[in-house]
Amino acid sequence: MDNSKETPKVSRREFIKKGSSLAAASGLVSLAAPAILSSRSPNGRISLGFLGTGSRACEILRSITGYPETFVTDVCDIYPPNLEEGAKLSLNDKVRKHEKWEKVLEQKDVDAVVVATPLYLHVPMSVAALEAGKHVYSEKSMGRTMKECNEMLASAQKHGDLVYLVGYQSRLNESLKVTKDLVNQGSFGKITQFYVHFDRNQTWKRVDVGPEWDRQLNWRLYSEYCDGLLTEVVTHEIDMVMEVLGTLPVSASFYGKILVYQDGRENHDSVMGTWEMEDGVLGVGTAHLSNASQGVGWSLLGTHGTVASSGGGLKLYWEKEARHLDSLGIKHKFTQVQLGQSLKESESPNTTPAKVLDFKVDNDYDLNTGRAFKHFYNCILNGTKPVMDAVSCRRTSIAALMAYHSSINGGRLFTRQEIEAMG
Repeated sequence: MDNSKETPKVSRREFIKKGSSLAAASGLVSLAAPAILSSRSPNGRISLGFLGTGSRACEILRSITGYPETFVTDVCDIYPPNLEEGAKLSLNDKVRKHEKWEKVLEQKDVDAVVVATPLYLHVPMSVAALEAGKHVYSEKSMGRTMKECNEMLASAQKHGDLVYLVGYQSRLNESLKVTKDLVNQGSFGKITQFYVHFDRNQTWKRVDVGPEWDRQLNWRLYSEYCDGLLTEVVTHEIDMVMEVLGTLPVSASFYGKILVYQDGRENHDSVMGTWEMEDGVLGVGTAHLSNASQGVGWSLLGTHGTVASSGGGLKLYWEKEARHLDSLGIKHKFTQVQLGQSLKESESPNTTPAKVLDFKVDNDYDLNTGRAFKHFYNCILNGTKPVMDAVSCRRTSIAALMAYHSSINGGRLFTRQEIEAMG
């Protein structure tokens, strides 16, 4: 399946040369929100300031190069090589460079900021940006603590005339929409379990920097800056599962260990545990940095079938031995195998062979990131409601924080109410 209906890219340098005529041709001027276009952005371009120009910010810069709405005016980073790389990727010879992020917010011509820093800075920067009248695209997670998440939600609601969203870009995946439709139609029967996993064989530690930069550049390893695997990566997978199920976890029990990398890090290199959802569905979450066999993804298991996501693709399976469920009053249209699936027992005794669906944009990291920013631009220019809004992203942070607090407390079960009470 091809969901490649992204807006064609145009060289940003070419766009700047063509000026307002290209903006008018794109139709952005007539559709854009007057608060932006009547003042700072008469040509439908959005002046962006980047708070942080590390690896993720540079990925974003490469992904949005050529979109006519993009105009990077400011970049900021405390590490000089990062700052210079961000300036180069901005494709703006006159881009302003800053070491202090507050300086970006002082620029009157900056319409929006991208917060691509360690987690502990997401909320302070985002709140300050909204107070300064800037739209905000913040990388995930929303916040590092419950107090931060509550502060962020209050700020986003206070500044309802500005766009605030969190970079859970997979919510825009075509594969996620297909999954939601199939689950809501009952294609997999009653969902009973799910799995989310992030499996890589990497240290997460940079060794090409001096000791004076170790903690700042290896921030994912230290609890001062973030909560490790659960808030940095597993949060993406549980976010997608929650988006499909439409329910919240009521409790979590997780274990975390440093099993391999005895290098002074504080955050675990291996975590595993369970969530229980409001409707009783049980989920397993795992992540580690010493084995890549399972990759990154999630799956939903139902009485009549399974959907598994890896990258942006889907594999759909239906149970052959589900007919007995009819006697229990569980009716389902796939109690007899549909969609031309094979019934050869040699292929699988229990399920049909996988029906594989591929999605071009979902599977391409740059296109996926670019699509997220097109959504951000549409929210600013056209008044589109953010898909990754403050209310729902706070819920995802709660799910991650439940797991994190359990993992640092020996696996003790934490309820959602306990985590919310911390705010």
